[in-house]
Amino acid sequence: MRIAFIFADYGHKKFEEDIDVVSREFGTFAPLGNGFAAAIAQRAGHEVMLVDAHAEHLSPEQVLHRLRPFDPQALGFLCTAYMFPDTLRYVRALKAETGLPTIAGNVAMELYPREVLGFDEVDYGITGSALDALPALLQALQRGGSVPDVPGLCHKRDGEVVINPPARRGDDFSRLPIPLREGLPHHLYHSAMSKRKNVTNMVTTKGCPAACSFCHIHGVPYSARPPEGVVEEMVQCHDRFGVREFEIFDPSFTVDRRRIIAVCKGIVEAGIDISFAVRARVDQVDHELLAWMARAGCARILYGLESGSQRILDQMKKGITLEQVRRAVGMTREFGIKVIGFFLVGSPGETEQTVDETVRFALDLGIEYAQFHKTMPKPGTELNSQAMEALGYDFWREWVRGTVDEMRLPAPWTDMDQLEVERLAIEAYHRFYMRPTYLARTLLGVRSAEELWRYARSGIGLFTVKSDVR
Repeated sequence: MRIAFIFADYGHKKFEEDIDVVSREFGTFAPLGNGFAAAIAQRAGHEVMLVDAHAEHLSPEQVLHRLRPFDPQALGFLCTAYMFPDTLRYVRALKAETGLPTIAGNVAMELYPREVLGFDEVDYGITGSALDALPALLQALQRGGSVPDVPGLCHKRDGEVVINPPARRGDDFSRLPIPLREGLPHHLYHSAMSKRKNVTNMVTTKGCPAACSFCHIHGVPYSARPPEGVVEEMVQCHDRFGVREFEIFDPSFTVDRRRIIAVCKGIVEAGIDISFAVRARVDQVDHELLAWMARAGCARILYGLESGSQRILDQMKKGITLEQVRRAVGMTREFGIKVIGFFLVGSPGETEQTVDETVRFALDLGIEYAQFHKTMPKPGTELNSQAMEALGYDFWREWVRGTVDEMRLPAPWTDMDQLEVERLAIEAYHRFYMRPTYLARTLLGVRSAEELWRYARSGIGLFTVKSDVR
């Protein structure tokens, strides 16, 4: 069969953890979920096509025009919970024009399969791993037979939604093929901190052994791609797509230090000129590990620091100390690796005073970048259970159903309302980025006109965003 995988265009939402300007400027990245699904389908013998309507800002009509020469026989969609209404708009438009079978996957389908398949335009869905479910579905569509009841494959039968038990998550990651990237607009991908062209993102692990109350990844079994597979993917991207910079989106890249040292040795032995950025925990790095990462090209580490208050860290079940933060940040900078601190504003027990402590802590650390997210009840998290009690319903379930409007979500774990949280997040950005010394240092480090324009656009956005948000 010929199947096209579409990533819909979308916009900022009030309930997002980032303020509007940061959401817009943080970066544009390849839709890896669709890339993995396409690679699975291709390995099963099918022809595939990828369309990134978000990066290229394509309307449903423009996507349809893009699809016509390929003449697909099925359409696949990456459906996040946040952006589900945006995706549904594309599903409806393309279904109406083509009548092709539509397949949904990702978080919205994982958590709310009955609600997603409740829409007439969505024919099939996959929960958990697509390794077995997607080839089985495509084979059934190709042969015109009935849909098999395999784990993770959801469908409709005689007007009723059939939800099969999900395929196991996490432990199959080493079996996944390298995600397909052919046809994607690699020249458009970037992060706010990227220095080189082209840029792509990677995922080398699933799951995380930590138990943070605000994170939706808690509970997903940890599984990792072997080191040689990671290096193979990097070499492929370098040679085939001209990628020179990687954003590695693992929840924590450094869980298994021996594996990471093996990855770094593989990069050095491959002789490819690349740089990369990773996410990590401060309690999982040491001098030897950082030395290998720096040698292999690690340019940035994004640490989840969350708060400058030990009391807040403990209430969020973060499992780290402020002293561990200071030590890890100091070690990281010793090796010339830049540090990005992810902080939360509005966490359990948060007050204006603890937010001030967080900003002061960020400034004292001397880190190169900081993000101040609004703590939000992400679907499937402990915090969302508290928000459900306050609302009397699951906002995300109703959001997928289309029965609620976009809104700032309640945060019953703090006495601050969401407008105050947003105001404090904006002020935190102003205090961190609008320092004359910081601005001068940033300008001196600019390496291209595109990078300068990106910083200027972000700076203007941060400077003009209103602290008295409505």
